[in-house]
Amino acid sequence: MLGCATLTKAQATDAPLTIEGKVKGIKEGTLHLLVTTGEDKIDTICSVPFKKSKFKLVTKTAEPMVVHIVLEGYQGGFTLLTVPGEKYKALLSNDEQAYIKGGTLNEAYTAHMKKSDSMRVVINGLRERYDKARKDGKFRSASLVNDTLKRAEKDWNEMTTQFLSSNDNLISAYTLYSNIVMRDMSLGETKRLYASLGEGAKGNHCARIIKERIERMEKTANNAVAPDFTATDINGNEVTMSKVPGKIKIIDFWASWCGPCRLNNPELKALYDEYHPKGLEVIGVSLDHKELNWKKAIEKDGLNWINVSSLKGWECEIARSYSVKGIPALFVLDRENRIIASGLRGEQLKEFIKENLK
Repeated sequence: MLGCATLTKAQATDAPLTIEGKVKGIKEGTLHLLVTTGEDKIDTICSVPFKKSKFKLVTKTAEPMVVHIVLEGYQGGFTLLTVPGEKYKALLSNDEQAYIKGGTLNEAYTAHMKKSDSMRVVINGLRERYDKARKDGKFRSASLVNDTLKRAEKDWNEMTTQFLSSNDNLISAYTLYSNIVMRDMSLGETKRLYASLGEGAKGNHCARIIKERIERMEKTANNAVAPDFTATDINGNEVTMSKVPGKIKIIDFWASWCGPCRLNNPELKALYDEYHPKGLEVIGVSLDHKELNWKKAIEKDGLNWINVSSLKGWECEIARSYSVKGIPALFVLDRENRIIASGLRGEQLKEFIKENLK
């Protein structure tokens, strides 16, 4: 079992953090130390020039943090879990020789990940053997391999659970945060994992970002009041969503360059033409950059409803407030501007509108 890496109060200070080492293959340049402080926010803690392939980075952080060392000329970066006052030795390299050693949390996490990766290799190999045996019709062999596979998966899950439970700190928060982002987990899954964190783990920046994600997603959950916005329409007029009348409102995020969006427009137009007289309103929010392309698409597709855009593409604040990560994205609101459905298309959307506009 890997040792517990619990922090003491003395460690959680603003004592200097020191990272010292060499850069393989680059004589001089600049190292940047970054930290993710929000869902869409990355701060630069410091930038340090180096010469003769050697560097020494000394800075201060107010709490244990997951930091990223980024170097011009290298792809990606190097991640480590830091504690104020601790020292780290590093070899920054584009190959397997790279390492960052030192630190209570970093050493514990690195050892765990090494063991976890080894177990994952075994599990993946067993899965390949199982699939091959089934494909070859060797069902008895496949059954035996499957039994071994299930034991290996059980051992891996137990090892991970035990490790996280023994690290009520940055380690467990960072592990869960990474899984949540990588798998783009739902609101329910995100809330469940956040609730599983201990009080020690909830007191760091990774846990705060998970909480930020939950708060963002709750704003567009069913029965939540939809985030209000004011935006400019194609005629240059300001439109405030909450002031647009309608028994049912659809907010449709799209763009002229989005193929699936354009393919969806004829169905949405037919729905609007049929149900607008009965109280349906549509507000199209475009993630375009170019005004001309946006207006041409509206005219070509005959989108005769309210159309607005900040012309900032994915930097659109409205899209951010609705947690839009891909388009087309559609939200259905009632007359009180509460979200009553999202993600519906085609016949599902038509049936929903028909049922709710009786």
